[in-house]
Amino acid sequence: MLTISSPSLSYSSATTIVELFRNKNNLNPLTCWCVGQNMLFKSYDAKDFMRLRCTTPRTTALSDGFETLSMPEHLAAVLLLWPQHNITVNVDEHGELPLLDGSARPWFDALVKEARHPANLCFYDAPVKFNFEFEGGYCKVEPSDTFEVEYSMERGVYKDDVCWSVYEAADLFPLFDARTFIFEEDYEAARKAGLLNGASENCGLLLRKLGGAQVEVLNGHVLRHAQEPILHKVLDLVGDLTILAPALPNVKIRIHNGGHAAHRKILERLVQYVPSRYTPEVF
Repeated sequence: MLTISSPSLSYSSATTIVELFRNKNNLNPLTCWCVGQNMLFKSYDAKDFMRLRCTTPRTTALSDGFETLSMPEHLAAVLLLWPQHNITVNVDEHGELPLLDGSARPWFDALVKEARHPANLCFYDAPVKFNFEFEGGYCKVEPSDTFEVEYSMERGVYKDDVCWSVYEAADLFPLFDARTFIFEEDYEAARKAGLLNGASENCGLLLRKLGGAQVEVLNGHVLRHAQEPILHKVLDLVGDLTILAPALPNVKIRIHNGGHAAHRKILERLVQYVPSRYTPEVF
């Protein structure tokens, strides 16, 4: 059992307990997501999952009208590595997962000590082809032989893009390192609006745009990767698409100026193809 605490987006202290139980027979392992000891949903249960109200302010938030689970995407991405485990994630009564350093790496570092070696990733076929537009951006999705992403972002003078394919667990590790970020003008506006009350200088990157893909880090950190901001967008996409089940769709996604709202629209088109249970033969 792991107990993880740190500030969250809204609270100075947030705690999540993660319990892992290896399913020795590989039969129906599940991830149960709970808030204050109350189960909100369990993996593979698409019907109950889609009944939850989803909002996407600066993170993904899921609510049944009583409890709300916020910011599960970083942990969900890491749980891809252990699909054969029964896992219970219990978030404290505030409903927000700890932000930690703003990346998924602390979740991985903690879980690998308990769960040990990552398993083979699970994939599922999703024979879909669709596209949609939203304010300032667009998304195109089509079948692929693995999970592929072409992510681009343009915010004023800041522009960057990246292509990323996932075939095995090692392909996820650079994404786990990428920390959440906010540009200084957005941070100032959020604080004036009374948001981000829990976030500290150690909970991500505060950035100033310099032009192109160049940024200045204002809160004393050094970029872990020259493309760390755009890689974090890919991490968020992976987490948002795998919150229902620890499995990746075999699709190619081209997305420009995406975010949690766009990621949710993609998931809504994929959900009918997510398997209803974990059996290695299906993937």
